[in-house]
Amino acid sequence: MPGSMRLSEILGDVPRRHVCGPLDSRVGGLYSDSRRVVSGGAFFALRGEHADGHDFIPQAIANGAAAVVFEHAVSLPPGIVGYQVENAREAMARAAANFYGDPTSGIPAVGITGTNGKTTVAYLVEAILCAAGRRPALFGTVSYRFEDRELPATHTTPEAIELLRAIAEFRAAGAGSLVMEVSSHALEQRRADGVRFSVGVFTNLTPEHLDYHGDMESYYASKRRLFSALLAREKGRAVVN
Repeated sequence: MPGSMRLSEILGDVPRRHVCGPLDSRVGGLYSDSRRVVSGGAFFALRGEHADGHDFIPQAIANGAAAVVFEHAVSLPPGIVGYQVENAREAMARAAANFYGDPTSGIPAVGITGTNGKTTVAYLVEAILCAAGRRPALFGTVSYRFEDRELPATHTTPEAIELLRAIAEFRAAGAGSLVMEVSSHALEQRRADGVRFSVGVFTNLTPEHLDYHGDMESYYASKRRLFSALLAREKGRAVVN
C-alpha cells in the first residue's frame, strides 16, 4: 500500500479547471470525510443529497489536509494546494485508482447491475471463477471478501476511495479476479469509475430507487453507464438478460 505520492502522480490525468500550489507536493492519503482527514491528506469536497463537502473544507484543513479537490471556486489559506475540477466524484475515482496502483489492471473484473438478482449472479460468477482457479474477490450487498478475509459492506458498492483501497489490499493478498455488484447510485455517483471492467452483466430493470433517480428513464440511464461509459472504455463484453 502507498506511503505517500506526489499530487502530480495522483491527479496528473484528472482534467482540471484551475490549480493553485505545487503539484510536486506529496500526500499520504485520500479522504472524502473531513472528520477523517489526517495531516498530509488530500480532501475531496463532494456534493451530496443533504450536504455539500465544500462547506467542510475548513474542517479538513484544520485536521491537516495538504490539498483540496473542489468544484466551485473557494478561498484557501497559503500553503494548501487547490485543484478545481468539473466533477469531484469522477476526479476522486481516478485519483484513487492512481493512488492505489490501478488495482484492477490486468485481472478479469465482472460488474453486475440491475434491480434484482445482482447478489445471486455475483455468487454464481464467484463460484465459476473459483472453479477456474482465478481466486476472486467479491464486493456486494452482504460483504466485501476474498477467501478468509471479509469486510462488512457499508454500501452495495462503496465510495471510490474505500473500494479501490480494498481491491488493492485483496490483490496484494493474492486475488486474481474481481466480481462486483454495481448499484445505480454508485454508477450515478461515479464510485466505480476507477475499476477496469472486462465484463458487464445486466439482470433486469423494475421500479426502485425512484425517490433518488426521479423516474425510470433516469434510473435506466444510471444503469446504462456501466456499459456505455465504463465497459466501453475498456472494450469489454456485455451480458444482457
